[in-house]
Amino acid sequence: MGEIKLIIQPDAEENEAAEVFVDGKMGSHTYRFLLDTGAARSSIRLDDYTSTFASLGKNSSSGVFTSMSDDLITVPRIQVGPIFRQNFTLTRAAGSGSRNLIGMDLLKDFCCHFFFDEHRVSVDADDAPEVAYRFEPLLLDQKFHPYVEVLFGTIQAKAVWDTGASITVVDINLINRLPDFFEEVGYSTGTDAAGTQVETPMFIMSGAVIGSHPFLPHKVAAVDLSPVNSTLEVPMDLILGYNTLSQANWLFDFPRQRWTISKWLKTL
Repeated sequence: MGEIKLIIQPDAEENEAAEVFVDGKMGSHTYRFLLDTGAARSSIRLDDYTSTFASLGKNSSSGVFTSMSDDLITVPRIQVGPIFRQNFTLTRAAGSGSRNLIGMDLLKDFCCHFFFDEHRVSVDADDAPEVAYRFEPLLLDQKFHPYVEVLFGTIQAKAVWDTGASITVVDINLINRLPDFFEEVGYSTGTDAAGTQVETPMFIMSGAVIGSHPFLPHKVAAVDLSPVNSTLEVPMDLILGYNTLSQANWLFDFPRQRWTISKWLKTL
């Protein structure tokens, strides 16, 4: 069907952390979007063009640290690579920390193969490689957030697979339950989807296994996810961000609710 080029913007402070962007269009206007599988709805910032669309109401959502409420608008057309929708409803964000993003409302109908080593996503509406891969079941909640299982020894944890997160976030309550898998290494400043910044403790996470693959030890941010989990249909123990995701290539068949790691990029 086609491909989407990934634009990787490394984090200035945290090694191996990065944000993932894609270029797209709304009408005849070109925008750069954060690719965000952790977001239920796509969003566009308020500007001269988007201000011309009437508000249809409000949409409320929660970041890791704070909640937000944005206008809902319908645009005549939105396109990213081969994916496009007409008369598409998304949110219009006006806050200082707001950003353009592509969420699961646009991605959920497609099979997306994330080649992090080649900075691209292969998109197919009817991709069914039954023989080539051994798939794992994919949990999608009612808002289509994708969840995968992370194994720590014999303990299973639920993780949102989130291309919108530059670094992996772990619930401090899980860290307290499993101290042998986490080593504290200082503090860093974290920013959530609302643009709110909070200083968070940092840990080295080791021993994590995802899809039968052991992941290299790497840095994660510790946050109390209890407040945001209280608003979710499926509570999460982790938010897997770029520094975890970039250790492999991933195939997500969203319509068939299945996923697999197609290539291991970093090994122990």
